[in-house]
Amino acid sequence: MKTRKDKIALATLSIAVGMALCSPAYSDPQPSQNTSQEQAGSVVKGSYVETANSAKYDVQTKLLGPTDIPRIEQTANFSTKTMEKMSTPAAEEYILNRNYADSSTFPMRLIKKLNQPWTAAPKSPITGMAATCFYGVPAYKAPQKFDPHTTPITVTSDKVSGDIAQKDKQILTYSGKVEIVQGDRKIQSEKATYSGEKKTLTTEGNTTMSSGEYTTTTKEPVELDLDKKTVKGTQTTYQLNGSVLNGDAEEYVFDNAQGKKILKRATLSGCPADKRSWHMYSSSVEVDDGDSFGSAWNDVFFVGKVPVFYTPYANFPVTNKRKTGLLPASVEYKSGYGFGYELPIYLNLAPNYDATITPGRDPEHGAKYDGEIRYMPFENFTGSIIGTYLPNDPKFTRVVTTTNGTAYTENSDSTSSDRKRWFLNLKDRVTFLERDLVFTLDYSKVREGDYTYLSDISQKDAAVTDSSLVQSLRGVYDQDKYDVSVELRKYQNMYSTSSFNTYKPFAMLPQIKLRGYDTYNRFTYRTEAELTRFSVEKYTSDNKNLYMNRMHLQPSLKYNAFDSYGTTVDFGATGFLTHYDQSDLKYFSTAYQQRLGYANVQDSITRSTYLLEAKAKTTLERKVLDMNHTQTLEPEVKYMYIPYRDQRNIPLYDTTSRYDEYYTLFSPMRYAGIDRIANLNTITAGFTTRLLDSHDRENMRFSLAQGYNMDKQRVHLNEYYDNSQYESRHRTPIEANFDAEYKSLNYHAQAQYDPEVKEFYAYNAGIHYTNKMTGFKTGISYRYLKNGNYLVEDGRTIKDLSQIGLTASLPLSPYWTLFGASYRDLEQNYNIDTKVGIRYDECCYSIALVYEDYLKYDWTKNRHENDRVIGLNIEFKGFYTVNIRKISDVRGTNTHYLPDVIPNNLNR
Repeated sequence: MKTRKDKIALATLSIAVGMALCSPAYSDPQPSQNTSQEQAGSVVKGSYVETANSAKYDVQTKLLGPTDIPRIEQTANFSTKTMEKMSTPAAEEYILNRNYADSSTFPMRLIKKLNQPWTAAPKSPITGMAATCFYGVPAYKAPQKFDPHTTPITVTSDKVSGDIAQKDKQILTYSGKVEIVQGDRKIQSEKATYSGEKKTLTTEGNTTMSSGEYTTTTKEPVELDLDKKTVKGTQTTYQLNGSVLNGDAEEYVFDNAQGKKILKRATLSGCPADKRSWHMYSSSVEVDDGDSFGSAWNDVFFVGKVPVFYTPYANFPVTNKRKTGLLPASVEYKSGYGFGYELPIYLNLAPNYDATITPGRDPEHGAKYDGEIRYMPFENFTGSIIGTYLPNDPKFTRVVTTTNGTAYTENSDSTSSDRKRWFLNLKDRVTFLERDLVFTLDYSKVREGDYTYLSDISQKDAAVTDSSLVQSLRGVYDQDKYDVSVELRKYQNMYSTSSFNTYKPFAMLPQIKLRGYDTYNRFTYRTEAELTRFSVEKYTSDNKNLYMNRMHLQPSLKYNAFDSYGTTVDFGATGFLTHYDQSDLKYFSTAYQQRLGYANVQDSITRSTYLLEAKAKTTLERKVLDMNHTQTLEPEVKYMYIPYRDQRNIPLYDTTSRYDEYYTLFSPMRYAGIDRIANLNTITAGFTTRLLDSHDRENMRFSLAQGYNMDKQRVHLNEYYDNSQYESRHRTPIEANFDAEYKSLNYHAQAQYDPEVKEFYAYNAGIHYTNKMTGFKTGISYRYLKNGNYLVEDGRTIKDLSQIGLTASLPLSPYWTLFGASYRDLEQNYNIDTKVGIRYDECCYSIALVYEDYLKYDWTKNRHENDRVIGLNIEFKGFYTVNIRKISDVRGTNTHYLPDVIPNNLNR
């Protein structure tokens, strides 16, 4: 049996043979051949027509030898068969093997290079499902630039005859596979006649004219004027190469000298030529070479044979260059409120500036205007300004704060109440020093007193932290062995400032971070330093600003003691030194103090501690199943020690709890942030096992880990929480992960089991099925988290989170698809998000009816309500689309809150 190496050698040899066959497939007559034929004082030479007075004409004549055609066909057949073999599933699986990637992919890469693979057009390309509808459309090629006055015109045919004795009356008749070529433009026909008197070439019979951008066909004569450099014809059909766009024209003129194309009484469609569900008719169309836009007059849009829209003039893009005009509109119907819409208008202000203005109406909130300005004043500077304005929102109730600090809510029924609402977002990015120095701005703001804006209005551009809008200016200088960042960050609180009990995130004015890292032999050194000034604006009754400072230093050193044969042993040490100046804590209320989790006010605190760690890991392998699969076993163990330090008087400035999983058990940071560093005397052990196929791709992965702390956990996140249940526990929950894929199925499961109380603290699972032949897809998922939710009626009572999700996409026919998704809370028995839709999708148009019902919190009434949206999506592919407002995915099972994704991350 041949080895892989032998097969690769044979494949390479076959390519060399193919290239040898290909090299003489087409050749010009050799000088030694007698290619001249004397006729009445004139000579027809191999490359041009010459009269007795030595005048030369633009026409070159070549004759293919009788043995050339079979040779070309043989080479093409060889190439096709080789491509078919290399494209089989077995071959594709084989070349994915990294160990043989360079050698095994050589034949495929060479064949693809020789065959010049098919390329889609940059404008309205053929993609996805359209590839089956537009099979046979020529590939797009970038047009060649050439001078039509100096570039010769070459004519080839099976036979040429005629009288060329007189210069002004020369008639040459070409017949049998006639090709007229100039640059990248080609005319193919059954017959062509050259007239020396008119200086024209006229085709007869079926004629095809093509270039890299387009292909036209006609049965009527096509005239090529050699003096005027024009091509004229009638009753032609055309196809833009690599694109879904095509049509026909009663008359056309291609003026190569002026670089202009003119079509008379022409149509344009994104449908296959034999099934035009829609088309645009124009009395005249003009496109200039090099221009990004064409012009059309007296345009009528037809659906079937019914005219539905007319415009006297249209300016349309022929490239991807931007153009002022209408963008796809969005429409929705919301139960109880009526219709809503958005009509975006794009403004191309300059090559480096543009804007989009979107007037519309929200069913609940009335008139709504969105705007976006994008700019790039310099190569290293980009930015955008995004804004939303609602002139009169009937749902808006503003909170007004008086000069003495009291607040009241305006009566929404009052005729004098001001219901204007607005949102502003600024984003900028500027780079210097070859992008090593980067400054970014992200600033969001709403009207003062509009605390329910984010829950009322779907604002996708808002950066939010703890339900407050982020206002950040950040600079980063990044080098190979160190980096420095400086950030000024504030928040617009989305809670009433009249209540001192309301939690407000701390501003950081500024936060400076420095990181340095290097290696030496087996040592890795890293240092992190931070200086942060926290502040809360106008917190006290006399509008006093509060300030607290934190300084942190964290050097670390790691030593790689052993690394060989898949086994590693590492040792490390890390120091933590943190200092706090926080005398302004005395102004915080008791409720705020409890939220921040500190026991007593201490003006100045210095905390110092250290981490010692040691880790060992190895990888074992064995062949299993059919001996083409590999199973690995990767055990690892880690010891971590951090002594206890009293941190009860340190507030939680930017620290919170962290969700544990397999990998976090091997981390010494038990909390997200540095205001709490847990005491550890812990050994964590775990293992991962994988099943790899013959190409070393994961088919299955299972991980299991648990930690054992030999000391009691004395550092708690919040001193006001009940921590008694954790003090006596030495064992962490058991963390387990499972991911697998088998044929069309993908699995995922994750669980946390608490051995102390013998119950699962959290778990989730999902399975996803995809039938690639029929297109059917479905998935089911479930997640549970103990005490992970709140009672939906009041938002304060803690409840378990127990939710299930189901998604499905069912093709009813090649054109009809039924799809839906539903997520439900089983603990409280309410709908989270339900979506259902049906879609009809043809080659050139699609239509979808979609309904979605999702839960939304009404802050004015302090209760959850259902938001129901229904809409119709209509897409004329390559022309225009009407979207559904507030439903972004009209084709599948992504919902308002949750995307439908493959549940595991194998091989990604």
